[in-house]
Amino acid sequence: MKIGILGSGGIGGSLGRLWTAAGHEVMFASRHPENLVSLKIKAGANAQIGSLAEAAEFGEVILEAVPFCAVPTMPVGKLKGKTVLSASNYYPSRDGNIDLKGKSQSEWVAEHLPEARIVKAFNMMEAGVMELLADGQGREGLAIMIAGDDEAAKLIAKQLVVDAKFQAVDLGVLAQGRVFQAPDAPLYDVQLTPDEVYVHLKRQENNS
Repeated sequence: MKIGILGSGGIGGSLGRLWTAAGHEVMFASRHPENLVSLKIKAGANAQIGSLAEAAEFGEVILEAVPFCAVPTMPVGKLKGKTVLSASNYYPSRDGNIDLKGKSQSEWVAEHLPEARIVKAFNMMEAGVMELLADGQGREGLAIMIAGDDEAAKLIAKQLVVDAKFQAVDLGVLAQGRVFQAPDAPLYDVQLTPDEVYVHLKRQENNS
């Protein structure tokens, strides 16, 4: 599978390395692709680098890992009909004041990428955990929560979660992304097995 990675920092860079190791082709992209040469070398022969627009065109699937405030600047036309895994998080101190209009963060992303098939995924896991796995270390099989309205897109997301050495936990429609969005949702920034996810949610409900 060809995967375009829009935003090649801690999350995008590590996932790209995991996916190339699993046999996928990856194009890393950022606003300054010339700074990604060392990442390309680490990722190996299945990796290349390009601009955000080039990666959006290259990928059959897209990982969106840009700062939340940068989502509206993405190459919308090139994402039409594509599965987009949304890993961005809204941090007001970094992104400024954004009116989500009562939507979850992932629904807001979908509003700005209206013809893409959005699946919220990978935003809730620490980049350092992913980097350890990419380095051949760390703990495999931790849960990655996903949410989306398109079942076919979620199937693709689930496979890519497995290929990145995690396990996918489908929490339902895109609005359910609230459960694992930054900064203080119950399943944000947690390292749990799939079985532990539901225990954790139940405990949160009982304490609320």
